[in-house]
Amino acid sequence: MARDRSYRSLEHLRRSAATSRVLNLWQIYQRDGGKLEHGQKPFFRNALLNRSIILKHRIRGGEADLFDYPVQTSTKILLPIAERELRYGARFLFVGQRNFEEIAAESFGEDLQVGARDRIVLDLIASLPSLDPFLMRESLKTNGYTPAACYFSVSDGDMERLFASTRTELEPLVRMSLGGGQASSAQAATFLAKILADANSVELEPLRRVMGMEPEQFREGVFCWKAFLYYKWQLRDLIPRIQAVVEEIAVIRPVGAVDPEDKVYISRIKGDLRGWIFGAIASVTDTVGVYDRAYAAMTQESDPAFFRDFLVKAPAMFNALGERLSAVEHVASFWRFRFPTSRMQRVAVDELVDIFMDFEASLSSAMAEAA
Repeated sequence: MARDRSYRSLEHLRRSAATSRVLNLWQIYQRDGGKLEHGQKPFFRNALLNRSIILKHRIRGGEADLFDYPVQTSTKILLPIAERELRYGARFLFVGQRNFEEIAAESFGEDLQVGARDRIVLDLIASLPSLDPFLMRESLKTNGYTPAACYFSVSDGDMERLFASTRTELEPLVRMSLGGGQASSAQAATFLAKILADANSVELEPLRRVMGMEPEQFREGVFCWKAFLYYKWQLRDLIPRIQAVVEEIAVIRPVGAVDPEDKVYISRIKGDLRGWIFGAIASVTDTVGVYDRAYAAMTQESDPAFFRDFLVKAPAMFNALGERLSAVEHVASFWRFRFPTSRMQRVAVDELVDIFMDFEASLSSAMAEAA
């Protein structure tokens, strides 16, 4: 297992909350390791893996040589050298890299063998387009795994707002499935709760039959459906935050002397970042529009086949959608962590270049994969 000496990047991870690119189990262990639920319902049963930092990582430079095939983005496992300090660096391993099985066995024993519980959980989150806590929780729950709530940073307030938004949008479908205008508000609310909580519920049988889907196909379709609803809600929340960040990026200036090469890069990348960000937002908006048209065909035109076909094809769009939203959300959340609105935006040139290079890697990758 190689060693990551990126002290500055690791220190940012130590001080920041998780983003859609980061599952910071190390930080969660520092904060909640003494709590009963952390021990009783761990994310990973392997103690070392359950104190790791997992990233959706853009493959750079010499890292490509670690794989037997071309890879743009991979899931990276960081294992801090010291239990409570990141300044000493971390060892790292990419899921799917050459000799992954042998290297994983050296650090985690049998816990990451194919078929082991922790390996299944790792493969599930590695298959997701981002590490959004809602998507991780839904994917794990769908497959029978329920880690403690401390591992997922979606707040109760956010979940309530998501539910309220989703309820309003889904009520026409719920009423249609329960017999049109004859369905009561209480029945509609109960039915909606089942859609959001348990795709296997017998109470969803009317909806499954209306959509003409097999049980397993319906279960997978409902997961993608909930993901689209979450992303649609996230997009509404993200747009005003990223607009403010783009404005701040345009005017920020590093302190101290700036050499000509860095000056040219900073000037160029500001424009590139703006273009990538708004390009990603436009692409996400277009994809959400495809969902809206499919849903409208079912609820307004009584054409369940169109929406069913959308759900069957949704995983392809779902992954691209997640990549783009994850990249923009990372920019918004990390920038606001580093530059709180109440503080002066003072930053050394080397740190600003590092931040911009990180944003460039994630945004350019997301847009390239979308294209």
